Amino acid sequence: MKTLYDAGKSDGKNLLLLHGTGGDETSLVDIARFMDGSCRILSFRGEIQEDGMNRFFKRNGLNQFDFESLEEESDKLLAAIEKESQDKGVAMEDWVLVGYSNGANIAAHLLLERETPLRQGVFFHPMSLEVHTQKFDLSDKRIWLSYGGDRDPIVSQESFDELVTAFQKRNADVTVEETSAGHQINMEELQSARNWLENL
Repeated sequence: MKTLYDAGKSDGKNLLLLHGTGGDETSLVDIARFMDGSCRILSFRGEIQEDGMNRFFKRNGLNQFDFESLEEESDKLLAAIEKESQDKGVAMEDWVLVGYSNGANIAAHLLLERETPLRQGVFFHPMSLEVHTQKFDLSDKRIWLSYGGDRDPIVSQESFDELVTAFQKRNADVTVEETSAGHQINMEELQSARNWLENL
């Protein structure tokens, strides 16, 4: 799996970046550095191709997810994170997952459906993937999520709320930022995410 790595400075947060559909390992770098100018960056490129666009798992149309691909790619991503963490000397629990759209979806899925030391996430415009097979406690997880409001053509209020509820029901510490910006990341939510990250 192709990655981008920047060691940052010793006092920075450890940010693990997962791009949205059509992005790559560089897409969220500027956002990461806005949130923490000293951050260590480990960014992954999704290996699934959809009409020439990078994704982290397959879909069969808008919001029609291929669940076999989701589970297979989730396991591959988790294994890649474990390997990179070992190689870079960073404990798994020290990473903050930072995902947008498709990247946020697979990141949330990892925390909900895999028992993993990963415990912190900044998820821009995620949605529920409607997979709820696990019940283990998530009280060690701290999650920040944003929603673009009625103008978001991809993420519905119902789907976003379902994801938030999935974390809350299992005792995760959840912070929600709602905007009216649609599916694009705007400065309001970036500042909110930055403030949340500073308080970790």
